[in-house]
Amino acid sequence: MKSRSVVDLVCQEVVELVTEYLGQEMSPEDRVRMEQHLLACPPCTAHLAQVRATLALARELREDEPADAPGEGDLVASFRRWSRSGSGEGPR
Repeated sequence: MKSRSVVDLVCQEVVELVTEYLGQEMSPEDRVRMEQHLLACPPCTAHLAQVRATLALARELREDEPADAPGEGDLVASFRRWSRSGSGEGPR
């Protein structure tokens, strides 16, 4: 994974990095910077909560799916591709 600096994050960067954050794919230093932004930015904190809720709902829906259904990693990867495509509204 390519390392990105999250110093002085702007909201768009937080939106792009949220799946890495949730997937624990960030260095400890980058997690701290992300969390600092989240502490100071209610819209990004709300966005993070929405993504968490969406993933939780998707897990619930998958409980009845066969064992060969896509896993959470597939779901996160799909969401990451969608969020980077600019196809949706997000925080500022």
